[in-house]
Amino acid sequence: MLMQRLWLLPCAWDDEVPAEIAAYWNDFTAQLPKIANFRVGRYALIPNASIQLHTYSDASESAYGACMYVRCINAVGQISVQLLASKTRVAPLKRVTLPRLELCTAQVAARLYARVVGALQITTTKSYFWSDSTVTLQWLRSPPNTWKNYVANRVSEIQDLTHRAFWNHVAGTENPADLLSRGMHVDDFLKSNSWKHGPKWLSCPENEWPNTRLCDYPVEGKERRKTFVAAVRTKPSQNNPIFTRFSSFNRLLGTFACVLRFIANIRCKTRTQPSMVHCTPRSAVLRVEHILSAERKLIQLAQADAFQPEVKDLRTNKIVSKQSPIRLLTPFLDPEGIIRVGGRLRLSDQPFLSKHPALLPSNHPLSHLIAKSYHLSLIHGGGRLTLAAMREKYWPLHGRRLVRSVIRSCYQCARAEPQSTTQQIGQLPLHRITPSRPFSVSGIDYAGPLYLKPVHKRAAATKAYICIFVCFCTKAVHIELASDLSTNAFLSALRRFIARRGLPTDLYTDNGKNFEGAANELEEVYRMLQNESQRQQIMTDRDCERISWHFSPPKAPHFGGLWEAAVKVAKRQLYRQLGNSKLSFEDLATILAQIEASMNSRPIVPLSEDPNDISALTPAHFLIGSTKHLLPEKDLHHTPTSRLDHYQRMQKVYQQFWHHWRTEYLQELQRDTKTCHPNNCIQPGRLVVLTDELQIPVKWPLARIVAVHPGKDDLVRVVTLRTNRGTITRPVTRICLLPMEGEDILCKKSLEQ
Repeated sequence: MLMQRLWLLPCAWDDEVPAEIAAYWNDFTAQLPKIANFRVGRYALIPNASIQLHTYSDASESAYGACMYVRCINAVGQISVQLLASKTRVAPLKRVTLPRLELCTAQVAARLYARVVGALQITTTKSYFWSDSTVTLQWLRSPPNTWKNYVANRVSEIQDLTHRAFWNHVAGTENPADLLSRGMHVDDFLKSNSWKHGPKWLSCPENEWPNTRLCDYPVEGKERRKTFVAAVRTKPSQNNPIFTRFSSFNRLLGTFACVLRFIANIRCKTRTQPSMVHCTPRSAVLRVEHILSAERKLIQLAQADAFQPEVKDLRTNKIVSKQSPIRLLTPFLDPEGIIRVGGRLRLSDQPFLSKHPALLPSNHPLSHLIAKSYHLSLIHGGGRLTLAAMREKYWPLHGRRLVRSVIRSCYQCARAEPQSTTQQIGQLPLHRITPSRPFSVSGIDYAGPLYLKPVHKRAAATKAYICIFVCFCTKAVHIELASDLSTNAFLSALRRFIARRGLPTDLYTDNGKNFEGAANELEEVYRMLQNESQRQQIMTDRDCERISWHFSPPKAPHFGGLWEAAVKVAKRQLYRQLGNSKLSFEDLATILAQIEASMNSRPIVPLSEDPNDISALTPAHFLIGSTKHLLPEKDLHHTPTSRLDHYQRMQKVYQQFWHHWRTEYLQELQRDTKTCHPNNCIQPGRLVVLTDELQIPVKWPLARIVAVHPGKDDLVRVVTLRTNRGTITRPVTRICLLPMEGEDILCKKSLEQ
């Protein structure tokens, strides 16, 4: 504090200080030797006692600081309070408000507490912080973003350091930190018991402590962060609830006509004034004028829901705004207050309602009910017929979209022309994006039949089939010729494949009976090999290792798109070469080997634009010269070729194949070939139509979803159905969802999610 006063004086380093400061300094230095008489206990704790930490803080315009006391209570109830640490700072020369100084004091107290707790490493029961500033305590009660940056930054730090402690209020006369902020003489310091042991009530039980409840105090508005709110007034989007209470337009129209007739009868007062001639006699049957009046009133209510600004402009003879959806229809108000289409048919001899139909808003319940009524009256007419008949009296905005929505939600139309369910494209299997030995993971499919050349002229032509193996990783193809579709023929083809390509670890196949039989037969072989007596007689060989079989769901060929594409290419090349000619078994096997070589020479990535790169990456690069290991142990990609020997050059070329596979081919698989959104409407309990290509859609059987089988991306692509013949499993592409109440809202929410 004395140094601050010297800095404020207009004097140089060699000038004498004023007499007042000199006298203050001499008095201060004379008291310093008495400090040697100050004594404090070496050990501040009590053995085997619970420990509490109490930190006090206070500030003045000259200085601020904090002091910490440790309060110990042993098993017999003995209480000891000792000064543990303190920290003081001089107030800055720049003018700072007293509440901000009190907040800085609380920050010093929090930092002192964190430093002492980290240094002592003792277990405390409770920690208390005491301050005589009500403004600071209320700042600490609120979130930091409530205040301006100066206060918010310090409040955030204090709350973080003292999140497990309690902040309480203490009177200024009982705050020992008050001695830090205003200072005292050495004689008073030596005699001060409150400085060494804190306030007297701290040495008493907690029930004798003063009331520390803090009342709400108006915090200064200067420190509160300003919040800007923009209020935008929009027109209400909620339609009149009367339109959502009925599922049929005729029922809505009849009910509303009854209501209007009741109102007219009440106004006419036929019971009390029967002599009034102009009153309409009551009748149980609705008249045409009642129906027409109700129809006009419903149209007015629907237009009031959607075209309120347009109605206001047309009533004042103004032109509708450019942002209005009906500005291109030349709208006008008829004498009954209904907005009608002006159009360009005013000189036509058509009826007035046909030339100037009433406007209906899009996505309105009334428009949907009217379109549904026309659709049913036309015996489930198509979209164009329904819209043409509707426009003779009404003009709905976005009419084609409205009619399509009505037809799509019609049960009879969906039953007659069901649409197959779609789902978002799935993630690629792990085996397709993980480098592996060629054909270690393969897919299998059959093609055919092909007719072989008979042995002699009178003999009948025999059948043969193509068995295609496709590598998941490199898309390499291996073709075998099978004599029939039996399990034995497939096992023979599989043995030839294993003999030339190695034993696969995983095989993916369709759910064909021949594949199921092969899997079952191999399972029996594996069980036989587990027998101890048989093991000793069979030599250990890789052919005895287990192959993991993976079957697609029934009637789901799209689950094997990889091998289905290979079958398509093989059949196209075979038909181009053979035509209608028939070959022998050996000749056909030769042709298939040539087709296999041609398919393995196809690039799996687009050709490079670099003129120096004359070859593209093909499956043959991975088949010719492959080693037992996937990749060489040492990375030679960045090593100059001149420094490598012949074997290392071969390994570098092989590594470059896998480098192209990672950087080019794998990125090509990233693209999504479908633009389909996730379909979350496939849920248990939904009624569906099961597709059957052998019958017309009207005779397709009904089924109900009893279970769904989501994939790893939580999207359903396979379901379990309950039919009149039992429970079956089918992919979602084989079912057609039937519309249900509220389905449009459900599907809309699923797409938004």
